[in-house]
Amino acid sequence: MSALPQFSSLKIYEAKIVSSLHSANSLKFLPNTEATTAPPSNTGDPLICTRSTGGATVPERRRVSVASMATSNVDGTDDRIPRIASTIRVIPDFPKPGILFQDITTLLLDPQAFKDTIDLFVERYKGQNISVIAGIEARGFIFGPPIALAIGAKFVPMRKPKKLPGEVISEEYSLEYGTDKMEMHVGAVQAGERAVIVDDLIATGGTLNAAIRLLGRVGVTVVECACVIELKELK
Repeated sequence: MSALPQFSSLKIYEAKIVSSLHSANSLKFLPNTEATTAPPSNTGDPLICTRSTGGATVPERRRVSVASMATSNVDGTDDRIPRIASTIRVIPDFPKPGILFQDITTLLLDPQAFKDTIDLFVERYKGQNISVIAGIEARGFIFGPPIALAIGAKFVPMRKPKKLPGEVISEEYSLEYGTDKMEMHVGAVQAGERAVIVDDLIATGGTLNAAIRLLGRVGVTVVECACVIELKELK
């Protein structure tokens, strides 16, 4: 397995599985593409995983037409991908009209699909000297701990304000309207550690960038952000 890319200033390196809104038959692969460029064409070529993006704010969520897997050690013959894609349910107009909500609770009802999802990320990060899996509230708490246990890393929760009982450091990030904060316990991580940030979905990248900044402030190297689902049309 090739070495992971070096993290550079406030960019997200993603390892992601992206679900289809309709069926696993629309499964495609994404090439390495900068977020500022036009969206990649759906060639179906099994290209590799990481893509850097600036996490730009996008005013609305739109429909997604394809599903993608983007990890370096998975190709188009891997039968785990259709299983994962087919188990993720899409709920229209939730939590408000116009949003197609990607529901991973149905993935969790399928033990094999859940295991496959965790295994894909474990295969990517095992042996890469990752000491921290940082999970973003709340669904990052579902996928992060089993990945951490499997690779021998600690799990660090990244939480919303006033959720952690101890002393915290916080990082503010922008929402479509207003701002929010992400917090982490003081002392949870140490300078020089290598971290992967885990969440269920990447939309605009705002929370992931906040997590990157938060870890970076205490000297942690963020290797990648690992997301199960990408809303592709948000680029």
